[in-house]
Amino acid sequence: MVSRKKQTGRSVFVVEDDLELSSVIDRILISIDPSLHLEWATTAEEAIATLIKRAKEKNDNPYDLIICDIFLEGASNGIELWKYCHTNFPSMKFVIISGIGIDKLNTLLNSKEAPPLYLEKPFSVSACNNILENLLSS
Repeated sequence: MVSRKKQTGRSVFVVEDDLELSSVIDRILISIDPSLHLEWATTAEEAIATLIKRAKEKNDNPYDLIICDIFLEGASNGIELWKYCHTNFPSMKFVIISGIGIDKLNTLLNSKEAPPLYLEKPFSVSACNNILENLLSS
C-alpha cells in the first residue's frame, strides 16, 4: 500500500493495479481537493487488510470513498472487495471501474443489493472528475 499523507478530514482509497490509471485518478482527485489523504493498493487482499487496520484506528468508515477496479492482481477481485465493504461498511461510498459493460457487471455482482456506482473504462477525465467531485461533496 502506498500513501500520500496530508492534513485533511477526507480520505480516498484507490485499489487499482494499472499504475498509469492510478496516476490519472490521483491527478483528478488532487484537482478536486489537494488536501485529500490518498492511499493505494494493487490487490483486494491488501485492500481488505488495510481496511481492517484503518477501521480499528477510526472506529468508523475507514475512507470517505473507495475507487476500485474489478480485475486486480491476486486471488480476489474488486467485486469481492465491494461485497466486503458493503457488508462491513454499508455507508461508505464505493466506485467500481472496469472495461466490462454494465450488464456483465450486474451478472458478476449477482446481488439483490443496490450496485455500487460504476465508471466504465475508457472514461473521460471530465466524466470521472464530475462523478468523484459529486461523491466527495455529498
